[in-house]
Amino acid sequence: MLHPPPLLDSIPLDDAELASLNPFTVSLQNGFLPLSPPPDVLPAEFQDLENLLQRMPIRTASGEPGLLARYSLGSVVDGELVDFSAEVEKYAGDKRVICALYRDYSFLASAYLLEPCYERQTKGGKGYGLGRERLPAAVSVPLARCAEICGFKPFMEYAGSYALFNWRLVNPSLGMDYGNLRLVRAFERGLDSSSSEAGFVLVHVDMVRHSGTLIQGALEALNACEERNREKFDKGLIWVVQAMIEVNRVMEGMWKKSRPDDYNSFRTFIFGITNQSMFPNGVVYEGVSNEPMSFRGESGANDSMVKDALPKTLDTHIEKYLGSSLRQSAGGRNAGYPSD
Repeated sequence: MLHPPPLLDSIPLDDAELASLNPFTVSLQNGFLPLSPPPDVLPAEFQDLENLLQRMPIRTASGEPGLLARYSLGSVVDGELVDFSAEVEKYAGDKRVICALYRDYSFLASAYLLEPCYERQTKGGKGYGLGRERLPAAVSVPLARCAEICGFKPFMEYAGSYALFNWRLVNPSLGMDYGNLRLVRAFERGLDSSSSEAGFVLVHVDMVRHSGTLIQGALEALNACEERNREKFDKGLIWVVQAMIEVNRVMEGMWKKSRPDDYNSFRTFIFGITNQSMFPNGVVYEGVSNEPMSFRGESGANDSMVKDALPKTLDTHIEKYLGSSLRQSAGGRNAGYPSD
């Protein structure tokens, strides 16, 4: 007997109920996108962290050079940032806030660890050199706790931080139209919606907004198999195909919104630790583990549309040949969706 994954037929309207759910619980309406728009400003208790994140990008929202542009993020983190772990615990029951904190701490962690590599690149050095080998406790401890609550790895991931939980709506009444999307956090010039960094991330968000139709079609096809209903099966596959046509249409516009020549200007900050020359010995998360830790970098190839929905519905070769590699870096996003 076929067992479709647990999902929500409708998204709760009660705010308290919505806050208690993993934001990446799969729904027929939003598919693999979060149940509601991600928080774009942290609670007041985290104002110092919020200020630091706003000062961090190479080009800030005001257009001025930020801490990364001056290669000074590391010294500011080391000298100014305090451990907000106690404040994190106060919000343990609000998964939206915790996931936003996970997003923000993972952005800060990647920027901190890879800042020396960015400096080497911009100063004409050969290769990326070495990243920082230790992540200070003020970042690593709350990051690890937020990751634990949300079911992620304590490092930047595609869904929970870099892309699918990193957007806001300019005008909520206009919905998920691409022109209404903006980034919450960025490394380079991504707070400018016309930048290549913004385009690179938001095109992924724009693709995944069609995943609700994909899931509806997949479930229709799965249920049809159980019922031995060919007409219903064909209908489900038509929905799947229609969804993927839209996904591919959006993807084909990637390089119009994100110029290929600009990619390396923000690529440095989305590297992982595992098997990277910048981290030959891994990274010690102070206050979390005395042994070096290692995690893969984020990648759109981890998207559940690629890794879960299509292979589990159509029995493609993706799962057979790529499943184990993708699963290592997939973390716990898309709650309720089976991993095997």
